[in-house]
Amino acid sequence: MPRTPLPGRYRAGRGGVHAARPSRTVSWLATALAVGVLGAAIAVVAVFAVQAIAVKNDLERVKTQLVAMVACVVQGEPDRVVAAGDTVLSLTGDAAQTVQGPLWDVMSAIPVVGPNVQAIRQAAAATDVVARGAMPTAVSLLTGFSPGRLGASGGGVDLTPVEDASHALPQIRDAIARASQQLAGIDDAALIPAVRDALSPLQGALDAAGPLLKTAGRDLPPLLDIAGMNGPRTYMLIFQNNAEARSGGGLPAATAIVKVDKGKIELAAQTGTYSFPRNRQVLDLPQETLNLYEPDTFKGFGNFTRTPNFPTTARAFDSLWDITQGAHLDGVISLDPVVLSNVLKVTGPLQTDDGRTLTSQNVVEALLYDAYLRYSRDVQDHFFADVASRAFAKIADADWSPTKMWDALQTSITQQRLHAWFARPDEQALAVRYKLDGAMATSNEKRTELGIFVNDAAYSKLEYFMKTSVNVTCNAAAGTVTTALQIANSVPSTGMTSYQLGIRNKRYGIPRQSFILDVMYFAPPGSVITGIDPEHGNSWYDERSGVEDGRDAHSIRVFVGQGETRTVSYTSTLPAGKRGPLAVRYSPTVTSTPVHIAPDCAGLFTQPPAAAKAKSAFTLPALTPGQCAAVEVLARAESDRP
Repeated sequence: MPRTPLPGRYRAGRGGVHAARPSRTVSWLATALAVGVLGAAIAVVAVFAVQAIAVKNDLERVKTQLVAMVACVVQGEPDRVVAAGDTVLSLTGDAAQTVQGPLWDVMSAIPVVGPNVQAIRQAAAATDVVARGAMPTAVSLLTGFSPGRLGASGGGVDLTPVEDASHALPQIRDAIARASQQLAGIDDAALIPAVRDALSPLQGALDAAGPLLKTAGRDLPPLLDIAGMNGPRTYMLIFQNNAEARSGGGLPAATAIVKVDKGKIELAAQTGTYSFPRNRQVLDLPQETLNLYEPDTFKGFGNFTRTPNFPTTARAFDSLWDITQGAHLDGVISLDPVVLSNVLKVTGPLQTDDGRTLTSQNVVEALLYDAYLRYSRDVQDHFFADVASRAFAKIADADWSPTKMWDALQTSITQQRLHAWFARPDEQALAVRYKLDGAMATSNEKRTELGIFVNDAAYSKLEYFMKTSVNVTCNAAAGTVTTALQIANSVPSTGMTSYQLGIRNKRYGIPRQSFILDVMYFAPPGSVITGIDPEHGNSWYDERSGVEDGRDAHSIRVFVGQGETRTVSYTSTLPAGKRGPLAVRYSPTVTSTPVHIAPDCAGLFTQPPAAAKAKSAFTLPALTPGQCAAVEVLARAESDRP
């Protein structure tokens, strides 16, 4: 019978068959091999960890440089903007090159770890795509928008950066789209929190960039047209005097005619109340609208702002210009001394012809009160014209920060002090989008708007000492809203000139320090006024009612004595159907006007959407002077790296 071979681990010896002992050499080799493999794995992991930390640091430095770049733009350091851009390109290039190595291929294939590694690779690649596709163009644009570089030779704004931005938008949009595509395949559910949190700012920035670039692409062309890029423009600037209150803000006692051609701004003429005829009706308005105002409202230059509807005011000025000059305006812009104070915070103070220094802190007092004490009537006009021309020159030299100026203008818009009307529809649409139009709402779809306004009827400058506040309450069961305007009179007993005191007060037998105000209320569209307190005011024959732009409106004349505080309230029905968020309009005065809406109104109107804290929300931190200087520190650190 043939013998069956024994397994290899058994051997026949002198003592018969027995188990073979393992070779010491083989055991040592196996152990060494295991240790070597383990050591190599540790080394690989260590190398990967070092690379991952380097990529993380590079991307964090990119974010720091971007913030610093914005700080440098704000602070007018264009050379540092360029340095930051160069550093960003270097950092993103290093990170993108690192994550493409074979080691990252291996790590991305490991379960659990792999999705996080791949997400970091995609983030680095997306950042590099944005940097290379948009950074050179962005740096060029940002340096062009730096303070001191916007000014055009001979005065005005150099439109080249804006025009370049308009042309460069497709390239930047393409880079953003390609970067977004890089991140599109990331599965958030497979990521650990640390990686997910690290990617969120980048995803948020890309999510925010798309709509912003779309908005810029839509708005830059009409903005360039407004600035005269494609032909000269003529605008009228209205300076409203809040010391003589009007629904739109104040008496438009002075204007300036501004010519704009390819960004170059020229103050062509300064005009005033007595520069135009005062007895000619300039607008053909429905009688139901004319019934709301005194008969000379649309005949006299100084009364066009009695209506709170700025497009009506602007059309009145445009018609007056056409009647007297035989040409229409391209636009009308309205502001008051508080807007000027906001602007002077950005441009710095101005020096007047008589040696005074006007700042953001004292310009309102200088124009609305002090001028009447210091100067005679003739000198007052010279002073106002001098301030207007010098303020215009300050703005026209463009030696200011665009971002700070934008903030100042946004503040003025929020305060309902800055309005603009343009003759061309696409440019007027721009004014509407940026809430510059000052038009009364004609439907409740976007907002349910009510308005309560004051018009000085004393022919005085007393409203420098007026403070107002608005309180809105609702009755859900009755379906009504009540709007109360509180008015306080703090006119001093001494130190006032005759010109400042009420001219009409003698007619009513009241002291000249008393306010005489037409308090006018506009109910929301579709509403009807059902209650007034005091019912007929202090002068029943000066009570008026009518309709403007489909809005039911009413006006009563009230007297507010020196040292007194009075309240005027109107109640109106709530409109049927959808009611957008409640909005309150009022006359901007010398001081701010607090508005309080009672909690019982909340359930009667659509509430504005809360600011969502989505993971894609992207905001830059507050900028500090040191952040721009950090550009050089980080650039040196980058150049010192091996």
